Amino acid sequence: MDELNQTILNARHAIENIEKCEKMAEIFKVLGDAGRLKVVKALTAGELCASDIALALNLENSVVSHQLKILKASGIILARKDGKYIHYKLENECVIKLFELMDQHLSQCN
Repeated sequence: MDELNQTILNARHAIENIEKCEKMAEIFKVLGDAGRLKVVKALTAGELCASDIALALNLENSVVSHQLKILKASGIILARKDGKYIHYKLENECVIKLFELMDQHLSQCN
């Protein structure tokens, strides 16, 4: 019984910061779209402009631009204007680590 109570206390502690849980859910929702995942995966190679991403993914520029707008609004990517081009990059290395963990997970499950 004490072990169960400790497990319940640990569970409560794990979700103590409800705002963080909600933010995590928001990020996973954004990353829950295969098109956006492809854009983010392309950006793991480095900074790219929208037209380069479109070429790499064989997508229309308008489709990529829409996905970039959503990713930028969620804080997953950053944008930098350079003349007439806007270059995009991952906000930090955490997304790359998340992708690496998911790749590991998929390798172990198959």
